[in-house]
Amino acid sequence: MKKRVCLVAATPLTFHLFMKPHLNKLSEWADVTILFNPNYHVGVQPVKVVGNVKHIEIARKISIPHDLISFIKIFLFFQREKFDAVITLVPKAGLLGSVAGWLCGIKTRIHIFQGEVWFTKSGLTRTVLKTADKVIAFMSSHLLCVSDSQCKFLFHQNICKHEKLNILGHGSITGVDTQRFCPNTKFRSKIRENFGIPTNACVILFVGRIVREKGLVELVEAFNHLRKTQEDLTLMLVGPDDEGLAQNLRKITKSENRDFLILCGLSNSPEKFMAAADIFCLPSHREGFGMAALEASSCALPVIGTEIHGLSDAVINDKTGILVPVSNHLKLCNALAKLIQNPKLRKSYGNAGRKRVMKDFEHRKVIDNYSDFFRSVIEKN
Repeated sequence: MKKRVCLVAATPLTFHLFMKPHLNKLSEWADVTILFNPNYHVGVQPVKVVGNVKHIEIARKISIPHDLISFIKIFLFFQREKFDAVITLVPKAGLLGSVAGWLCGIKTRIHIFQGEVWFTKSGLTRTVLKTADKVIAFMSSHLLCVSDSQCKFLFHQNICKHEKLNILGHGSITGVDTQRFCPNTKFRSKIRENFGIPTNACVILFVGRIVREKGLVELVEAFNHLRKTQEDLTLMLVGPDDEGLAQNLRKITKSENRDFLILCGLSNSPEKFMAAADIFCLPSHREGFGMAALEASSCALPVIGTEIHGLSDAVINDKTGILVPVSNHLKLCNALAKLIQNPKLRKSYGNAGRKRVMKDFEHRKVIDNYSDFFRSVIEKN
């Protein structure tokens, strides 16, 4: 009889971006159920994965009455379904799912840390969110980190003991499909034609959620400065506008530059935009790993990121890209200018990045590592 496994996340976007190949692999030997809030990111539904689907409204932000109701619903669902294992992703789902799983006597409770919300917070908010991660770590039977630097960070922040943290292979959560994410001249020409971008223009690309903590305000400020001397420069932002930030970004973009700021929304084909770009920029304030940076490297793009745990694993400074201080638009501007003015350096970083991804992060290896880990710990119980 197949083991019964439930994966819990707050939004279907988590499954859509990170877990589809894992779910397909899990379904080979387990009966899989995914649980998420259907009211988030409606545009990516149906999720279209192998397995059963359960909808429970898990709020991403703290809301004690709402969270209590969600917890009771998850607890009753777990109690009724008698799962053999629960795998949780993202903080709120991790907290509710790990505690409910523990109370229901589910022996295997795996949480995957992908990035710490409290990293950019302060005061009481930081304390509450950090405590929640400590509870998740305590209530989970097994913990996975997506990067070595994240593992060290969690240990030094006393979230849990080092021996409870596991890193599979070289890190990341899904690895990269290097046949999908690769240089492609047809995509490059098509995307540029669709958006009216000249062949010789330099395109800076961001892919991810359109939120402040991704460093997009600093990126637009740097873009404004660069456009003073780089008239053939275009900035493309690809991803869902989760905070209603897009309108704000347009406002802080100087009027003469607004035609060169392209907001594309969520795309199911980020590799097409990466093929059309010249530089990938992820000036994030926090990341678990920075998968988009790794995908961009696979497309032979030089990557500019920030000096934070997670991104320091995805980008090798001065080899596959450049790392700059967080929230510093001047340093970001200088790094972008360096790459804009040096096509040979862009090519060198891009080629080195693709070779590294193909060697260490090919998605089949990463997915097999996760599947082997899940199976070994679940079948023991």
